[in-house]
Amino acid sequence: MKGSSTLKKVVISSTFATGLFLATQYDTADAALGDQTLRKGQSHPDVKELQEALKKKGFFNYHTSTGYFGSITEDAVREFQMKHGLQVDGIAGPQTLNALLSQMNGNNGGQQTSSSTPSSTSNSTILRFGSSGQAVRDLQEKLKAKGFYNHSITGQYGRITTEAVREFQRANRLSVDGIAGPQTLAALTNQAPAASAPQYNAPVQQTTVLRQGSRGDAVRDLQRSLKDLGYYRMSVDGIFGAGTTTAVREFQRKMGLTVDGVAGPQTLSALNVNPRPNTSNGQSSSSGGHTAPSGNRGATITNIVANASELIGTPYVWGGTTPRGFDCSGFVQYVFAQQGVSIPRTVAQMWNAGTSVSQPSVGDIVFFDTTGGPSHNGIYIGNNQFIHSGSSTGVTIASMNNSYWASRYLGAKRLY
Repeated sequence: MKGSSTLKKVVISSTFATGLFLATQYDTADAALGDQTLRKGQSHPDVKELQEALKKKGFFNYHTSTGYFGSITEDAVREFQMKHGLQVDGIAGPQTLNALLSQMNGNNGGQQTSSSTPSSTSNSTILRFGSSGQAVRDLQEKLKAKGFYNHSITGQYGRITTEAVREFQRANRLSVDGIAGPQTLAALTNQAPAASAPQYNAPVQQTTVLRQGSRGDAVRDLQRSLKDLGYYRMSVDGIFGAGTTTAVREFQRKMGLTVDGVAGPQTLSALNVNPRPNTSNGQSSSSGGHTAPSGNRGATITNIVANASELIGTPYVWGGTTPRGFDCSGFVQYVFAQQGVSIPRTVAQMWNAGTSVSQPSVGDIVFFDTTGGPSHNGIYIGNNQFIHSGSSTGVTIASMNNSYWASRYLGAKRLY
């Protein structure tokens, strides 16, 4: 997508005499220090996390973390490197980040948090966001060998590693939590888990009716489904209590269902995961038109949004159509293909093939004019937000109220 320089001007709100920029509207939940080398001139959530880590250690003294790597951040990195006997270049590379993260994890210097032997990853290991060391390197190498991790081997379990694990888990029908526990590690090495672990559960039967006071495996399945979609934030205990009722109500409200907190056939049908089509590289075989899958529309919408969210952080690649990298339309086409919805490849073709709607609903595609006519798009996820692959951001969530997008909005289309 062209016009990234204009977007950059919108994102950066003010310039200081020091050369430091103050960036706005970062979602630090997606930041993961250690995923990439950071240097002067970059504007990214990872920089914000770097500044916060340096600030905790007394090296970054500006009053707030900004997300922009300017001269103040460079000086802080240099000071940290000098104190820890690292190469003093002001660049936060693997050695510097490993030393900083190790200190944040309570270790000394740049020592790793796991054994340095090549075979340190065992089936009893549990690796998660924030882990570091040889075990994480082993994990990244195994994921890379299987085509799920396409970045440098850092030994730092950050956002990119988490997403690679989630993608592997999803492909192997494991519980998708981004944590490399016994089941995930066993699947990576084709071995049996060292200890029993919860298995992937089939969706709740659509004839079931669950309500407050219900107990058992069906409730656990319901809680897991709600948790995967971000509605249930408590432990999966198989007890339908107030927390589960609240999550069901929230889901029903979002999906336009009757809001009664009772998980009946309609609600369970919307929650059930439909089998995914056997496609190659997530691409549709059709170059025009669109084909909707059979099954429940609510479930399709839910899964489209869930799948799109799991790809946050994927880099932008011109012409990209896979989780290794997406352009805007390649991302939309890939996500829809995961639910059996065949749509065209380009933004213009999608615009022509879709049915216009006056106001976008969750799952609709929103279009923007960035170069003349429909030239950028994303998936509407509610609350005036959409998820898209931007040329300067990769896959991320953006607000349609943002002055850049609001002034370029063309309309919404429905393609399912």
